[in-house]
Amino acid sequence: MQKIHLVTDSTSYLPREVIEEYGIHVVPLRVNLDGASLREGLDITNAEFFRRLRTARTLPTTSQPPAGEFATLYQELGQDGGSIVSIHISGDLSGTVRAAETARRMLPELDIHILDSRITCLGLGFVVWEAARAVRAGQPLSEVLARARAVIENVTAYFMVDDLNYLHRGGRIGAAQAFVGSLLAVKPILAMKKAEGVISVVDKVRTRKKALERLVELTTHACGGQEKVTATVLDADAKEVRQELTAELQAALPQAEIIPSEFGPVIGTHVGPGAVGVIFYTV
Repeated sequence: MQKIHLVTDSTSYLPREVIEEYGIHVVPLRVNLDGASLREGLDITNAEFFRRLRTARTLPTTSQPPAGEFATLYQELGQDGGSIVSIHISGDLSGTVRAAETARRMLPELDIHILDSRITCLGLGFVVWEAARAVRAGQPLSEVLARARAVIENVTAYFMVDDLNYLHRGGRIGAAQAFVGSLLAVKPILAMKKAEGVISVVDKVRTRKKALERLVELTTHACGGQEKVTATVLDADAKEVRQELTAELQAALPQAEIIPSEFGPVIGTHVGPGAVGVIFYTV
């Protein structure tokens, strides 16, 4: 049987038990906070990060892993002659895919396949998870890649942020949109849709309650008539809001499997505390 190794990055926010069960290798991105470069998932917890973010005088910055870190891992994994499938955060949000591609070019003797998931958080995680199931089932490399790409083409994220300034200051959304959001004190509904790879504004509402209702409405409309829906509801230090949104979404989509998750430090830097979201696919 062909050996296939799976690699992803820390913004996939996969449950620890899934990473361990399928032997997935995770390369951490960094968050640069108070003069320290901290590896996501290793050097700081989500709770500690958001506690510090709320009081930080300057916004943290984030950075992708160095290409050498990918190269070292690829070289180690490739010793058994197996293939490597490396799946990462949208290239429009991070340079992680480019770093992985640089590492691949450094090791032309290895069979390395780099996929840009065009999304992040557990949306990326869903792509990796589907690939891991295919590997576990003994599928050939072509099928593993096909199943991963099928999720990439179908996964969508909707989320609400409390303050657009985090996205604006991090360079992930235009100045005009950030200004309008701040001026009107609205709750913007943002999206990353089916392989677009970038964040767009789809709606603006006045209150958090209306924002949660809109998230449920958008998701149920997109999943209407589907027999199976896999989804996550995630939060940035807003567990009670996440629980409320989960209950409303489950009532609207009883066929959905909903997995709780969180924004980690890297994505949390850009969405800010209080953000909540829904990511789903229907393959």
